[in-house]
Amino acid sequence: MPSGGARKGAGRKPKPLAEKLAAGNPGHRPLKKVEFPGNGSGESNPPDYLRLMEKRVIGIPTPMEIYSETVRYLEPSDCLNLIPTALIADYAMAKYFLINAQYELSKTATVAKNKQGEVVVTSFTEAMLKMQKNVITAWTPIWDIVSRNSERIITNPEQDLVVAIMSGRVRKKRPDVEVPNDGANGHSQNPGGES
Repeated sequence: MPSGGARKGAGRKPKPLAEKLAAGNPGHRPLKKVEFPGNGSGESNPPDYLRLMEKRVIGIPTPMEIYSETVRYLEPSDCLNLIPTALIADYAMAKYFLINAQYELSKTATVAKNKQGEVVVTSFTEAMLKMQKNVITAWTPIWDIVSRNSERIITNPEQDLVVAIMSGRVRKKRPDVEVPNDGANGHSQNPGGES
């Protein structure tokens, strides 16, 4: 017996506003922009606490740099004033920790043997994969605001990561095998004589 109802986030995702405008509003319904509770500052200055959280590693961008780069990317969308500064800061920290984890993982093993002698993925690798999901979780509300409110077409920079996380493992396609015609289907002629 079925139970429950519509799940949060289930169903087809709405088309971005820019795509609806480019298609000439095919649904002929009034186009609306999403109202976001809270007000974004539209500031390009990162919060001071981002500076306190960084561990300086040469070659890895700081949270402040990731924040500034994200703001520069979002400016052409004309939606920066709708996005709360805390959302962009959360994304910058998640991205920073992911890049740090990837750097640390490059210096260690991704697989190891457990006590039973089986080869397993290390816990550090699993943590890095969870951090990838954290980046997507932090980016999703930002992209949702931009895609529903921007009248300009811009691309999602985290799309490749979203696809990799959502798709899971890739299944191999089975090779096409020709089925011999044994006369069992209704489209073949009667192999016997007269009936």
